[in-house]
Amino acid sequence: MTWRVWAAGASALALVPRCRHCRKMRSSSVLRFLTGARGDWPSAVVSLSLLASCAGHSMPAPPSGTRSSHAGESASAPKGDAVARGTAAYDASRYAEAEKEFRQAAAQGSIPARLGLARVLLMTGRAALAEQTASDLVGATPELSLELSTLHAEALHRQGKVTEAQALLESITGDPAARRARLLLGEVLIEQGKRREAEPVLMTLIDEYNQGDLKDAARLAMVGRAASLLGSPTDANDAFEESERAGPADAETLLYRAEVFLEAYDPGHAEECVTAVLAKAPHHPDALAAMAEVKLASNLDFDAAEKLARQALAVHPGLDAAEGVLAGAALRDMDLAGADRHVNAGLVENPRNLSLLSLRAAIRFLADDAPGFERAKADVLAKNPRYSRLYQIIGEYAEWEHRYEDIVEMMREALFADPNDAKVRAQLGFNLIRAGEDAAGVSALQRAFQDDPFNVRVFNTLKLYEKDIPKKYVTLGHGKFVVRYSREEEKILDRIVPPLLETAWSELTKKYGFVPKTPVGVELYPSREDFAIRTSGLPQTFIQGVCFGRTLAAMSPNVEHFNLGMTLWHELSHVFHIQLSKNHVPRWFTEGLAEHETLVARPEWRREFDAELQVALASGRLPKIQDLNRTFTHAEDMDDMATAYYASTQVVGYIVQHYGMKKVTDMLVAWGAGKRTDEVIRSVLDIGADALDEAFRAELRARLAPYANQFVPPSRSTDVATAEARLRESPKDPERHALLALAHLSVGDETKARAALDQALALDPKQGTALWLRVQLAKTGGNREGARQALDELVQAGHDGYAVQMTLADVAATPAERRKALEAAHRFDPKKADPVRGLVELARAERDEGAELGLLRDLAAIEENDGDAYRRLLGLLIARNETEEALRVGAAGVFVDAESAEMHRLYAEALGKSGDRADAERELETAVLGHGTATELARAHGALSAVLAARGDKRGAAEHARAAQSAAEQARTGPI
Repeated sequence: MTWRVWAAGASALALVPRCRHCRKMRSSSVLRFLTGARGDWPSAVVSLSLLASCAGHSMPAPPSGTRSSHAGESASAPKGDAVARGTAAYDASRYAEAEKEFRQAAAQGSIPARLGLARVLLMTGRAALAEQTASDLVGATPELSLELSTLHAEALHRQGKVTEAQALLESITGDPAARRARLLLGEVLIEQGKRREAEPVLMTLIDEYNQGDLKDAARLAMVGRAASLLGSPTDANDAFEESERAGPADAETLLYRAEVFLEAYDPGHAEECVTAVLAKAPHHPDALAAMAEVKLASNLDFDAAEKLARQALAVHPGLDAAEGVLAGAALRDMDLAGADRHVNAGLVENPRNLSLLSLRAAIRFLADDAPGFERAKADVLAKNPRYSRLYQIIGEYAEWEHRYEDIVEMMREALFADPNDAKVRAQLGFNLIRAGEDAAGVSALQRAFQDDPFNVRVFNTLKLYEKDIPKKYVTLGHGKFVVRYSREEEKILDRIVPPLLETAWSELTKKYGFVPKTPVGVELYPSREDFAIRTSGLPQTFIQGVCFGRTLAAMSPNVEHFNLGMTLWHELSHVFHIQLSKNHVPRWFTEGLAEHETLVARPEWRREFDAELQVALASGRLPKIQDLNRTFTHAEDMDDMATAYYASTQVVGYIVQHYGMKKVTDMLVAWGAGKRTDEVIRSVLDIGADALDEAFRAELRARLAPYANQFVPPSRSTDVATAEARLRESPKDPERHALLALAHLSVGDETKARAALDQALALDPKQGTALWLRVQLAKTGGNREGARQALDELVQAGHDGYAVQMTLADVAATPAERRKALEAAHRFDPKKADPVRGLVELARAERDEGAELGLLRDLAAIEENDGDAYRRLLGLLIARNETEEALRVGAAGVFVDAESAEMHRLYAEALGKSGDRADAERELETAVLGHGTATELARAHGALSAVLAARGDKRGAAEHARAAQSAAEQARTGPI
């Protein structure tokens, strides 16, 4: 995957109401559209766009108020002080306090207190004690007896005792008031694969809704949950909406709603639901675990998710959902032992939890333990033969590790378990398309859409493949490649992309001694929305390119300017790594190796993140080599992600330098044979993973030594509460006062930040972070002179470095001061482009062409994406008749700004000066297809006209002369 822009997760999407079970639930115009013919695609786009941007219309944000959990199922709790205090404490998630109050009242014979105590025990992970407490019905009224029995069944269910839970629930569900019992019975039956038996049980709740004008909030919420369990999320949404109009939602209802939103790929509204729970009950373990899932679904924030999961486990040890989050995070890092530990911990309370058992199967799959994988699958299916979700869970982690072909086979197997699982069929379709089997993939998605016309990922993807691609794109065969372009870009890109691919293919096949399966699909999308839907089914993404093993997709340079050559070479390299390793190469290795391949292909295709890597190394945030996947999953921002790629590249470069490229190929083959990373390193490189890591770090420290003594400003802040807690541990530590100031600044509280800075500087007038923050306060306040003085103090205190000098350049009063600061910044970090770019601007402003030329040479050597710099450098070299260098710059520049008319014209001029008339003409033919100002296009057409006239093509020359004249006229009269 190309990291220039990082994936940030799914967009918020709305559900459309569907009336499958609840006759009184309202339809909408969007419903009528979607359930009709799918031919009217433009209307569909409008409807879906409105839903995505105004999701509150179909799923309004949950209200801030919440009612007590389980309210409405029984009479109000007695007014006894202990029970009332316990209930209030329980609702606020003060569980120790609630338990104390309930125990005191229960000891005096209060049945409501016994019920409250059982709930506390269940919430805090003591299901066996909750079972015992709730099983005592002595002295209970029929209504409280029903509640106790239902809670007893919940405790049994929580422990995985589904047979006992089912028997108990069936014994009480004849009571018309036993609505919660019937809801739980339906869930228990579905969990065992007995959906047919569950439907009539759950339909009693739906029928009750349909037969009367139901106004009770709790009962409406149960209708919503029943509809959700019956597979009708839009009916569920309507019922939840009515419930919230009837009264504020309780925690249970909001968590049910969050589950529905997450299933609908809408983490934004799920987060609103869970936030409403945590606002009232900040220690609610199920809500904390749900928020962890939201963080993963919204932007893959593993650090936040893990923190939330651990908070949940502090309240409810062994909570299955929380342990599942931690197991999943470990599995994405390929920490198989850690994933196993968390799965086992979650199974202590409920040994038949199907999600965790499915995770165990995923672990065995990624461990290449075929017998263990088959046993784990069989264990799940023995408990629920229709649990096709098993394969979806495995597929989620298989996708992370590039096992696309395996996912296709798994989804086909899943359809034997449940032929009606539309999500499985959708996953099959997505992965067939990723494998380049578009027709089969679209067919599977069409069937999935018939079964569930409310899956937004399917809807978007079908619209792309059935309507947009045939209309807006063209797919061309080029030998071993099948290339897709937008029709508007076909002519220019088809002159650039196939030759580049052929060159890369030739180089890589020789290097790896391996020929991947063909054809290889290469798709370029000028629309970020089209590219996002192609890769995920959702309309937003922040990645630049992706490789699926035999197919790669990327943004085109039409709108977003970047180095097309570097991106395609990187993604094509993945084809070799993934196929040679039989889809087993770790993410860190393939990303590092793809980056290494680009810098070998062209030295200017090199990232420059030495300073950031030094910070990661010094702070202990750089994992060991065998754990480098964590640098990707735990990146907090774009800088972290860039550092992850760069660190991986440095490791691969170290291996190539010390062991040779042949060993790299051998490592890929060893992963393909099913060996784990530690074993691959030991068997191929004849060194232990820890020893390799130590040797790499020693060399890295030596190379990065110039960065070690620079002042590096803090790049991130903790929250205020954490900063305050750390300060309490060491109240005389000036840096902790400064970091508290940073935390206050991160939330916009300048007053408290200034107070904390005063404390820090009173303790140490030379404290670097505090002085730096004073600089920032002066800058944000518009006080340039104050910022300059604060920066001088920072330097005088011994805290100089790249960031300090770049800030001095920003606030400089004169060009001379700015130049001095930029030159100093460049000395601190010669690989950063910004100081050189600033010096280029100064030289150009002073019309010092010689200085500008030298600086542009420096800039081109370290900046792979600046088309303006390459065009300016190329023009200066041509003007000075430095043709040989101009040829090298032009050959690189046409990839930096691939659709620039001026770039191709200038390169053609350099080629012409070298005597290469054929290639010069070819570049001019490319130039006139490109983008640029009217003046630039006039120059391109004029140059091509002259070349054609020189070789006797009068018709062609005249045609381009007219085009040049027309463009020149447009330049005189206004922009085209």
